[in-house]
Amino acid sequence: MDKPFVHFIKLHKDIYLFDVNTNMICKINKRIFEYFTGNGEREVLSADDVLIIENMRKCSMLQPNKIEKLEHPMTEIVEDILENNMTKLTMQVTQNCNFRCDYCVYSGSYHNRIHNNKRMDWETAKTALDFLCNHSKNSAEINISFYGGEPLLEMELIKKCVDYARRIFKRKQLAFNLTTNASLLTDDIILYMKKENFQLTISLDGPPEVHDKNRTFSDGKRGTYDIVIDKIKKINEIAQELLEHITLNAVLDDENDFALINQYFTNEPIVKHMIVSTNYINDVNRKDKIERGNARNYVEICNEKFVGMMYLLDRVPRESVPKLVVREVADIREIVYKRSISEQVMQKEAHPGGPCMPGVQRPFVNAYGKLFPCERVNETCEEMCIGNIYDGFDIDKVKKLLNVGKITEEICKNCWAFNFCTQCAVTADNGKKITPVVRLEKCNKVRSHVENLFKDYIVLKECGCDFSKVF
Repeated sequence: MDKPFVHFIKLHKDIYLFDVNTNMICKINKRIFEYFTGNGEREVLSADDVLIIENMRKCSMLQPNKIEKLEHPMTEIVEDILENNMTKLTMQVTQNCNFRCDYCVYSGSYHNRIHNNKRMDWETAKTALDFLCNHSKNSAEINISFYGGEPLLEMELIKKCVDYARRIFKRKQLAFNLTTNASLLTDDIILYMKKENFQLTISLDGPPEVHDKNRTFSDGKRGTYDIVIDKIKKINEIAQELLEHITLNAVLDDENDFALINQYFTNEPIVKHMIVSTNYINDVNRKDKIERGNARNYVEICNEKFVGMMYLLDRVPRESVPKLVVREVADIREIVYKRSISEQVMQKEAHPGGPCMPGVQRPFVNAYGKLFPCERVNETCEEMCIGNIYDGFDIDKVKKLLNVGKITEEICKNCWAFNFCTQCAVTADNGKKITPVVRLEKCNKVRSHVENLFKDYIVLKECGCDFSKVF
């Protein structure tokens, strides 16, 4: 008997079988578990067990691993999509900043990149916008984001870009985004952002003692909380409608008290009604690796996630769910509940989840006019550069990043979390090039995260959760 491509999840005293080919999950008893994990002797099975297994096979479950080659299904059409179907572009208008946040990729805490005076000139910006226009002929909606460094250092350039974009994209629905530390917002800029209907992402990590720990002015001494919160208050004062278009971005440092941060975003009057997104300090290419092991924070996060799960079960109101765990709880629905279930066995050619389509989802152009898959990549790594706005995309590089799983092909082909992998080329970068060693270092963490999502989903499902509820 060919070995079925399955993974077993033990939850308390129960055992669940996850079928990798079909993405189906079913509860099994100990006898069936022993049958598949032992020597496959049918003597351990009862007549009902045999019937259960037969029914599973009728649904195409319990088939062997058919993957022979790693090849992303979009590989052959990515060039056509990039030619006429781009919808967005993130523009790095400067590599300078008036802050020195410890965990910024330009802070000096990471290999290769530091803040400098390089700025995007108008000719580069104009060429970038023309490039987007020429590669978006079939797109009805266009999104342009301004990024840094601190983009507000180049406000005049941003205004020129907005005016020019409105001219060349006049028949398309146009949207603008800007990621900022907010310190340079003036009354005029705030009103301009309101008039042009900008979406803003403002960096705010929590109360003063938390925010100021990592976010200082360029002198490295003065904290920045007061000026950031004053600017948010000013927006509330003169352009209150703009608050609905702002997302606060909080970087979670495990050395800080999660409960304190959570209380702040829940209770602080000026921010408690605002959307908050969270992410942990990026450890890719960091000189000093981040150690995450704060037991107190772990317990607190688990407690708050439990509240979010109680909301999904209609046990508590929506307003009881802490903002800082909304995404983690929502992932149960978005990743597991919404997974694609099929009775078709996985194709012989496939690729693990994780990589986006470079140049399509979040294309990024730096101040020099070089193109990258997104703003998160290491732009000093030559393998990450997928072309430039003058010569166009390097399709061979695009396809290589899209198929990054090939560098660990044999291991990936046999991984039970194949369809749920979150690793892209960014997580395989050692600071100079993409390597299998760096990619494999993160595999156990990815698999553990996916299995925990499955466990949460199983518990909620058995408790009668209505997964149609959204946050």
